[in-house]
Amino acid sequence: MSTSLNGSERNPVEALADDFLQRRRCGERPTVEEYCHRYPEIADDIRELFPVLIRMEDLGADSSAGSTGSPAACADARPERLGDFRILREVGRGGMGVVYEAEQESLGRRVALKVLPDASLANTDQVRRFEREARAAARLHHTNIVPVFGVGQEGGHHYYVMQFIPEGRASTRSCTICAG
Repeated sequence: MSTSLNGSERNPVEALADDFLQRRRCGERPTVEEYCHRYPEIADDIRELFPVLIRMEDLGADSSAGSTGSPAACADARPERLGDFRILREVGRGGMGVVYEAEQESLGRRVALKVLPDASLANTDQVRRFEREARAAARLHHTNIVPVFGVGQEGGHHYYVMQFIPEGRASTRSCTICAG
């Protein structure tokens, strides 16, 4: 890898994440522990963020193949709104959430709203994992990862808010975090 940890203005974890993802996209299977061993001074950050990247990449592959999730996941009824967000349509599903296109009415903008499925609410470990994923994703600033704008809970639904990438533009910017 040509990225140096010293003298770079870019966050070193972001630079490593870029390298890690590029290697995965080229067919390699780098491991989190490989990077932790090579960069022990930031190993904790790597262990926290890289698994999220892997899930996001895996979801991207699933959603591009037209995966809609399991029948059990499809049983959740779509909420009409969550707080300031009016739900417009479902965009995708994955193991950790359902992603909707929504309108943030106070700002008049389209956003992607990732909602933890109702079936996961009974499992406190899954709720904590969902919250940890939102925090980890919010810390990432990368051109191929949609930014997280905020998190919330409304009527028992846990969610986080991301930039919405319209269909057709998602190939230039990954919305892989969406339903992971």
